[in-house]
Amino acid sequence: MKLHRGILLSTALGMLGIAAHPVYASDSPDPPDTPRVCEAFVSLASVLEVNATDNDGEVVVHVRSGNDGLRSLAVVGPGGRTLVAAAGRRNAIGYRDFILESTEPADLKEVLRAFPAGKYLAYGTTVGGHCLKGTMQLSHVAAPATTLLAPAAKAVVPVDGFVLRWTPVAGAVSYVITVDNEDRGTKLVAESAPNATSFVVPADWLEPGTSYTAAVAVKAATGNVSSVEIPVSTAAE
Repeated sequence: MKLHRGILLSTALGMLGIAAHPVYASDSPDPPDTPRVCEAFVSLASVLEVNATDNDGEVVVHVRSGNDGLRSLAVVGPGGRTLVAAAGRRNAIGYRDFILESTEPADLKEVLRAFPAGKYLAYGTTVGGHCLKGTMQLSHVAAPATTLLAPAAKAVVPVDGFVLRWTPVAGAVSYVITVDNEDRGTKLVAESAPNATSFVVPADWLEPGTSYTAAVAVKAATGNVSSVEIPVSTAAE
């Protein structure tokens, strides 16, 4: 996980071609007390992602606006503190998806202080002139972590496929499995049912003499996620 202290990533905004500056009146979404009727976002989520192996974490905010892309976006946290205020170029076609991550300081408490638990408000204006608004809830209750049973950390795994096994966790909504090919910078991601306790990593995705990080994350009903991970590698031919 790559989760800025007290702010959401301005880098992510820059990659989207959005200026990370206050939203001016002509572009601004309506403030909370404005009586104008706004439409709902397609989806909103604020999630605490914890790496139980390293005991660090991040907050991820995901905003999806639909086909009529956003011209501006504001995210306001508990107590009325603005976390994001961004406006796109006037001639832009709009931006549909925003995935914003905090940094991952070594102390998880820094993340929790920077992003208080509670209700987060999102306000947007689309390129078509419609306003959008909605709320999302951030919980500080971390999802419970599982224990990886196999393979062992730093194991040399077969290049023709191997099995990840973990202990079941009560209350898990699902398990998210990732196998990160560190040499290529690619990642296999799969999500399994809450009763699953194993996953077969296919041979087609493995290469000889390659290092990987294998992880299993528990997703809770709050949307929060806790993961455990191990390094593994395949034998050289």
